[in-house]
Amino acid sequence: MTAGDRLPWTARAEYRRLCAAPDMPPQTRSGVQRVSGIAVPADDGVALLTDHWAAEDAGPHTVLIRTPYDRDGVAAVARFLAERGHHVVVQSCRGTFGSGGRFRPLHDEVADGQATLRWLRAQPWATGLVHSWGGSYFGVTQWAYCDGELQPDAMGIAVSARRFDEAILYLGRGFSIDTPLAWAYALGVQERRLPARLWRLLRARGALARGARTVPPSEAVPAALGDDPRFFRDWVEHSDPGDPWWDPLHFASDPAAVPPVTLLAGWQDLFLVGQLQDHAALQSAGVRTRLIVGDWIHGAPEITEIGVREALRALGGEPETASVRVEISGGGGWRDLPAWPPASTPHPLELTADGRLLASGTAHEAGALTSRYDPADPTPDAGGRTLNPFSAGRRDQRRREGRDDVLLFTGEPLTAPLLVMGSPEIGLTLASTNPRVDVFVRLCELDERGRSRTVTDGYLRLPPPAAAGEPREVRIVLAPIAHRFAAGGRLRVQVSWGAHPLHLRNPGTSDPVRDHSRLVASTQTLFLGGATPAVLALPLPDDAAPAVHPGVPR
Repeated sequence: MTAGDRLPWTARAEYRRLCAAPDMPPQTRSGVQRVSGIAVPADDGVALLTDHWAAEDAGPHTVLIRTPYDRDGVAAVARFLAERGHHVVVQSCRGTFGSGGRFRPLHDEVADGQATLRWLRAQPWATGLVHSWGGSYFGVTQWAYCDGELQPDAMGIAVSARRFDEAILYLGRGFSIDTPLAWAYALGVQERRLPARLWRLLRARGALARGARTVPPSEAVPAALGDDPRFFRDWVEHSDPGDPWWDPLHFASDPAAVPPVTLLAGWQDLFLVGQLQDHAALQSAGVRTRLIVGDWIHGAPEITEIGVREALRALGGEPETASVRVEISGGGGWRDLPAWPPASTPHPLELTADGRLLASGTAHEAGALTSRYDPADPTPDAGGRTLNPFSAGRRDQRRREGRDDVLLFTGEPLTAPLLVMGSPEIGLTLASTNPRVDVFVRLCELDERGRSRTVTDGYLRLPPPAAAGEPREVRIVLAPIAHRFAAGGRLRVQVSWGAHPLHLRNPGTSDPVRDHSRLVASTQTLFLGGATPAVLALPLPDDAAPAVHPGVPR
């Protein structure tokens, strides 16, 4: 074990950012020391390497962080919290950064988390509250505490979800290959020597694109990285909805047993839909829950700043100002809400055969539009809620909207700002020459210069009908939003049959995800107007008062 207080160079910028963030409690301690490499024993004897940060006169409370990434990566957070009087324990998950055993994502977090909590509760300095903290996989390790005998007193979970598979891997019943491929690539390079790591990171964009195009998809990681992690093949193999293989990896199955928790989500984050489903389940179970949602992609620095502030608020016993606080994207500022989603009234807009988006009930002729989907040239995603840093977030849609396999429906310029809060829904009637088809719907905003950018989207892999060509009604719930469409701008709806690699291309066959040896094209017909209208319902909040917080949440 070694002791020291010097931050690694990679953490210094984040530490300065935390010190400069508004409304942070002042530093109350100096002389913080880190004891590194403490061997905490797991139940099977494996040593889980752990760092303990604290000042000599630290208070009784502890912040607990378990991570599969470099412990130095959270050194800035650990020192910042320790300088405000708290013990901070940072542990490397099994099989990562010196901890023994093999890293099997999700599989060992319940047992190892319980062993760590037992060790922590036995320490003479850990006499107060234990507050677990962190986002993404750090959040997964926290949800795993809820399935054991010991739990933290409170949790701060950012951009994560209880059910990893349903939240980000198979959302909509297809395989969202972009995120697990990017994660496997990051894991595969993180412990390499610095020159090799930098070499791989500089080539990451091309490598991820190459992996996403690989057939069969089970070879995506070897094609991108050269390594062949078992977990990626497991996820490809167990991609059927409801596969019981995933049951032991669904954490916090009893929401009522979850301790008080603050959830930090992002409108552009890959965990958004699953995390808001978690919030709804916790609220229904009566768990004390605070929800903050900002207009962030995964890993945005604001998430760490607000997460640290929330942890310090909770440990300091400060009262909560609101149970829900959301940022209204499109420049609408922050708003406190009594609940999510807020009470709303649906505002229906109808898609027309001549490519317009009109108020429902407006007279127009019935018709149909057709487009061809070719899995050998799959429709690109052009951004979205993904871990891939080269495509995440709100991206320009010009290239995507120029393709023949994307149908466009555009509204008239708005005469006043339009505030939408909740989950838009769309009902469609379609037929396909192939019984196996995906539907991807994206809601965009066109500015006054005609630039189209993503607001939200929804995806569904349809079960095959009785016969090819049979019309069917489809209902898709788009991801939740709180967005202010600007006056003078226009709404646009894209309807397409894929968004690769945000969602792995549909091969047009019943072949499993691991295969794709056959790629079968199809032609889709979208029926519009008459007895089969295509209607987008936008949730307009009943209380449309202006946002009250122009800055970050306090």
